[in-house]
Amino acid sequence: MSDERMRILKMLEEKKITAEQAAKLLDSLGEPVSGTGKFLKVKVWDMNQEKLKVNVKVPLGLVKWGMRFVPESAQAKIREKNIDLTAVTEAIEKDLVGKIVEVDDDEKGEHVEVYIE
Repeated sequence: MSDERMRILKMLEEKKITAEQAAKLLDSLGEPVSGTGKFLKVKVWDMNQEKLKVNVKVPLGLVKWGMRFVPESAQAKIREKNIDLTAVTEAIEKDLVGKIVEVDDDEKGEHVEVYIE
């Protein structure tokens, strides 16, 4: 892994840049971020207004790297929403394509979709 790539990933780890910024910087290096060229996409919809609130696309290589740093407290909150991180990790490792998670949060009025393309 190049020094430039490691510096970008370190900035992401230290939360100096966002995942989207890191992806753009990694793309600018002209090196493939993921061997598969696939992306993890997350969309969050406001169910009341039927409006897209969040639309994030992250290279799978970056997701695989970042999964190692998810704090236990964040993992617990994710599990509270009935999202199985193990299933997400397995889907990524098996190079699956398509929707891997879909959750409705009626309390917040949000619909979340996570998929690999």
